[in-house]
Amino acid sequence: MSHILRRCFQAFSTALTWLVVFAACCGVTRAESLQFNRDIRPILAEHCFACHGPDSAARKGDLRLDRREDAVQSGVFSLDHLADSELLQRIESTGDEVMPPRESQKPLSAEQKQLLRRWLEAGAPYEAHWSFLPPRQPELPTVQKNQLPAGPIDRFVLAQLEQRKRSPAPAADRHTLIRRLTLDLTGLPPTPEEVERFLADTSPNAYERVVDRLLESPQYGEHMARHWLDAARYADTNGYQYDLERDQWVWRDWVIHAFNSNMPYDQFTVEQLAGDLLPDATPLQRLATGFHRNHPITIEGGVIDEEYRTEYVVDRVVTTSTVWLGLTMTCGRCHDHKYDPISQREFYRFFAFFNNIDEKGHNGFNPKLKVESPLRQHELAAAEEALAECRRRLEQVIESERKTTGSPTPGLPLAQFAQWEQAAKDDLQRDWQLPEPKRLGSRGGAELTRQPDGSVLATGPNPATDTYEVILPLEGLKQLSAVRLEALVDSSTVNGAPGRGTNGNFVLSEFELAAGATEQGDFQPLELARAEADYSQRDFGVELAIDGKIDRKGWAIDGNTRVKSCTAVFHLKAPLSIAAAAGDSAGETADKSAAPPARFLRVKMSHNYGLQHQIARFRLSLYGGAEAPTAALASVLQSPAEQRSEEDTRQLEQWLLTRYGSPQVRAAAAALQAAQQRLQQTGQAVPDTMVMRERSTPRTTHVLRRGEYDKPGEEVQAGTPEALPPMPADATANRLGLARWLVMSDHPLTARVAVNRLWQQLFGVGLVKTANDFGTQGEWPSHPELLDWLAVDFVESGWNVKAMLKQIVMSATYRQSSVADPELLAADPENRLLARGPRRRLDAEVIRDSALLASGLLSDRIGGPSVFPYHPAGLWQEINNRPGYSRTYQQDHGEALHRRSLYTFWKRTVPPPSLAAFDAPEREFCIVQRSRTNTPLQALVLLHDPQYVEAARHLAARVLRADLASDVERIRFAFGLSLARPPSEREAAMVLELLQERRRQYAGSPDSAQRVLAVGERPSAPLPPAEHAAWTAVARVLLNLSEFITQS
Repeated sequence: MSHILRRCFQAFSTALTWLVVFAACCGVTRAESLQFNRDIRPILAEHCFACHGPDSAARKGDLRLDRREDAVQSGVFSLDHLADSELLQRIESTGDEVMPPRESQKPLSAEQKQLLRRWLEAGAPYEAHWSFLPPRQPELPTVQKNQLPAGPIDRFVLAQLEQRKRSPAPAADRHTLIRRLTLDLTGLPPTPEEVERFLADTSPNAYERVVDRLLESPQYGEHMARHWLDAARYADTNGYQYDLERDQWVWRDWVIHAFNSNMPYDQFTVEQLAGDLLPDATPLQRLATGFHRNHPITIEGGVIDEEYRTEYVVDRVVTTSTVWLGLTMTCGRCHDHKYDPISQREFYRFFAFFNNIDEKGHNGFNPKLKVESPLRQHELAAAEEALAECRRRLEQVIESERKTTGSPTPGLPLAQFAQWEQAAKDDLQRDWQLPEPKRLGSRGGAELTRQPDGSVLATGPNPATDTYEVILPLEGLKQLSAVRLEALVDSSTVNGAPGRGTNGNFVLSEFELAAGATEQGDFQPLELARAEADYSQRDFGVELAIDGKIDRKGWAIDGNTRVKSCTAVFHLKAPLSIAAAAGDSAGETADKSAAPPARFLRVKMSHNYGLQHQIARFRLSLYGGAEAPTAALASVLQSPAEQRSEEDTRQLEQWLLTRYGSPQVRAAAAALQAAQQRLQQTGQAVPDTMVMRERSTPRTTHVLRRGEYDKPGEEVQAGTPEALPPMPADATANRLGLARWLVMSDHPLTARVAVNRLWQQLFGVGLVKTANDFGTQGEWPSHPELLDWLAVDFVESGWNVKAMLKQIVMSATYRQSSVADPELLAADPENRLLARGPRRRLDAEVIRDSALLASGLLSDRIGGPSVFPYHPAGLWQEINNRPGYSRTYQQDHGEALHRRSLYTFWKRTVPPPSLAAFDAPEREFCIVQRSRTNTPLQALVLLHDPQYVEAARHLAARVLRADLASDVERIRFAFGLSLARPPSEREAAMVLELLQERRRQYAGSPDSAQRVLAVGERPSAPLPPAEHAAWTAVARVLLNLSEFITQS
């Protein structure tokens, strides 16, 4: 039999962490009965299953120890003589036959050997793995002492403490409690006003009122969504080498809305995994399926489509199993799982649920859906209502004027549309001017030459990216209100298309205008209000050419498949008055005290997509009238009346009314037109979001040998692991069936995994420490009966997330002080006994948001596109300097600098550095448990990052602007803003000393004070510089305290 055991227990992984927790929390004494799942399985899983577990390919000596019947059949121990079995002899041997073998350098401890002996002496009983058994709600334990209120959670905790002769910590003070609670439920600290209200409320339910208020605040949904985004591997770029931008933020808004509306977790699950398959699925239910489109997507040339499509499906398998099952199924891709009962065949049966998505591996961005964010639908509804009201008003004015004038034509004021139409054509011909360029230039070296028809043709060198610059005279115009750009077909390009790209297309990344007094002089930028085009390629609308970002997005026209000329019109926010040159009667005399007169226009056309996607032939015209028609409307005006649609005619009549109607009609029509533009802009802001959609023809799924996409083996059908309950007999074997299986009331894992992560959010670590692994390699729960009680309660509550969170934070266990006496700290350093309250370093986003809130800078706007706050210059280019590929970080300005960190643009290859320093993940794959490190870099970020220096400056300004009589009062106020508590006398004295020292320093060095106060874009109220700089120094210290970045 020795050959069977000679190589037993090879592939060891360290058991040290487990043993510490085992000894502290789950240590088994002689008086206690053994539990296989708690005491024995972890030893076998750590030391045996790699060679003698579920993986048949890796199994040594035909010995399998994870199932009792196989172990008995192998003869490794005899049921009649278990205590004398060879297994025990090998474990306790001191010779060469010892198991595990000496070369593993990981011998069993004396305690582990003793546990195995006791187990064998007891008959070697096995149990199914604890997490694969449906949870059953146990009876609440009886406790001897009333040291904690007798809530369900507290009784489970106190029972274990009493068993180990420990006592719970006292309740936390009220300052600590409201700060802990507010941070945990909203990700923000409480304001001084909120603290004072809580301290003043002496009623028995004061704390509960705070809990309810926080759960109903919109910031709750933002905070909960941030945790979910880690699990969903949400990012704003595609990953891989090029890591280009994507628009998936509408799905992120759906998550915020789902949490704020307290969507039941079972519904939350079903809609994200299979919302598109629900009967009569709504747009928002289809939007929810963006969860499984958040994975990285490649656009690299030369990749094999099926290889990467397979990677996307594998990602969905791994993510689903991690998020809902708490299992590590990754091993099953290439072989049977070494530790858990998941075979390779079962992996690919699970794979089959996600193998029927209508997608590609290369450029796999479809299917997509255009749907308004649920957080912004009220804006759309308001815009639609305003439009309807303006339309009603115009009809009333027209009808009133018809009656006044006696016009026989209902609905028309004077029945003069035919005359107005001709007048409009004449006016447009006069108002649109085609000036001859004074100068043409290309940064990339292209040759720009003017053609007889007034257009400009680009020939010669054609770099990957290019910027054209055209200087136009403004002679003959009194004002400038719009610029027309025509992209024209030309025989010199691919297929005669308007673009120079190898496929005939172009991408105009940015269209910029500036006015100057001379050809060579200083040009002042002109602000553009909007842009319209008669045609735009999907996802490349013309509005992207005026978004202020010179990136790969912009206006494109499907030049590779649609070979037609296209027109865009760019409207100035306000008409530019043109100064008269000498002898120019068209212009107006400029006010000499005003800005330099405008006599020349600079047009800059940036093409930053790459791949030579520049415009080949274009023509620029200037509009000198009051309001230029849109490109589409101009096209309608030139078309024969009989070819116009009913909508075209209505739009044209409305525009004619704004130009030629009576003053009352013009005003009403202009209001309607403005309302239409507002509605259009609201709709244009909605990008296409990636979602799930099934193929009409299902794919066949095979086991992939060694996990390689091009090595199909046995054909398999969709199904779930056999170690878990089967799907109902009437369930459909698709994603909807899978989602409904996950939320069955008796599913052993889903509720446990969800409740454990909620506990982890509040305590820093779950009842099961390994939140991502409830398998045999995972940790035994610190309080298994409590976990099951909560899981059953969660399901019975209707999967109510807010109710579960409220139950936890209302417990006395949560409300304990986090201060531990030295003896308890030594015995239970990780607080697995829950004998004290939670204490942990805050997550990266919470730290930044807390600084912004304390300073008064934090924007309370919810939802919308991601933003670009402060960022180290040139960092993106360091990572990827290929032209046209997201090289340059375009920092935002104004409110966008101070949005919650949830909305910060997340580039997978370069996550926000100040957040990454505090362990924010890259989001290239699913994360359900962040790491926490302590490094000197974190202190440097808090001291020197512009966001924190600016926050300190504004925190100082808040303190100085407050109506306070003394420095000590100001110090108390600063502590309240940053730490939600008053300082001790010693702390106040230390800060006062620092303040006085900095006052002297900055009074003697005004330049130093100005340098400190110059950091950050948001100006603060005028204050004495030395005083403001001194208080800024105090604020920087407060924001760098360990207490500020810690929940305690």
